[in-house]
Amino acid sequence: MAVSKTPRKKPVTAAVEEEKLTMKAKAALAKKAAPKKAEPAEPKAKAPAKPRTAKARAFAKTEERVSEPVLAAPAVPQPVVKKAPVTPALTPLAQTILMAICEGRAVEFIFADAEANAPRTFEPRHLTFDALSQAWYVWGWDRRYNAERHHRVDLLAEVNAVDGVGRAAQGPYAEGTPANQIGGWLGGEPIAVKATLMKQWVFAVKQAPPAFPNFKIEDQGDGQALISFTATDLRAIARWAMQFGDGIQVLEPARLVDRIKQVGAVWAGRDRLPAAAAPAPKASPRSEPVEPHRSESRHHRDRESKPEREARPPRESEREARPPRESEREDAPQKSKPGKVEVIRFDRL
Repeated sequence: MAVSKTPRKKPVTAAVEEEKLTMKAKAALAKKAAPKKAEPAEPKAKAPAKPRTAKARAFAKTEERVSEPVLAAPAVPQPVVKKAPVTPALTPLAQTILMAICEGRAVEFIFADAEANAPRTFEPRHLTFDALSQAWYVWGWDRRYNAERHHRVDLLAEVNAVDGVGRAAQGPYAEGTPANQIGGWLGGEPIAVKATLMKQWVFAVKQAPPAFPNFKIEDQGDGQALISFTATDLRAIARWAMQFGDGIQVLEPARLVDRIKQVGAVWAGRDRLPAAAAPAPKASPRSEPVEPHRSESRHHRDRESKPEREARPPRESEREARPPRESEREDAPQKSKPGKVEVIRFDRL
């Protein structure tokens, strides 16, 4: 039995894909064989017309020289110098002061220039490093002057700790009071202070360290604040209150209000004081003429009086200041001079 072999037919999808591949290959070959299109040539710049006159030619040459680019010298790279970070070193003297502040003790200052600044007991309260002068400063109560003072630490030769209260301490003060707060803060009769601080100063006072013991600040309406504290030196309290100007209103005590009013009156009256009047020029003493005796002759009297008339005239500083005449004043009305009257004499006819 004979079996006929017939070739199998490919599926339709495979045939379509083969046709697509052949078409892509033909297109790629056609692109390679196609000649490249010539790019459009750039338009040639027209040569500038040559100037006709000699003056124009010289001017054109100078323009060409100016327009030529000047080759700058290559910049030499400079090394970048990095500054080392500045860290304020806590000196041994500043370290001693800081320990005294923490422990509540007073210290003794001995200055490098002992002739100008005598040794003294000092109550440190603040130790700060100033950015402008790059130096350490200590603030507190100077018992030598019984006032607040700033001292520069690098001007000191020694800083010695003081045991106990120390010399020149104010009193009476409660037992257990730190020795560095005895001065104008807790070293005398306590003064209770109350004041109203305006809105523009409330935030600054809250951020600053307390100026006096038992310092309290309570917010009120309209952004204001009520301040209360206790101190013992009226001058220190007045200086602290006056730094705010019209931004504070002192309520208690009455003597603090009176002191601030007195200082304000002096400040306001300095510019209004009248200038010192210049001293009037002294008049030179006049020599009174002496009458000649009756028996003297007329010729003798004229001869004696002649040197007096020829005497030196007095200086401007010796002349007496006389009031201006009515005619010399600027505001005086100018009087018109009467016209001259001509008198005609007639002879008898």
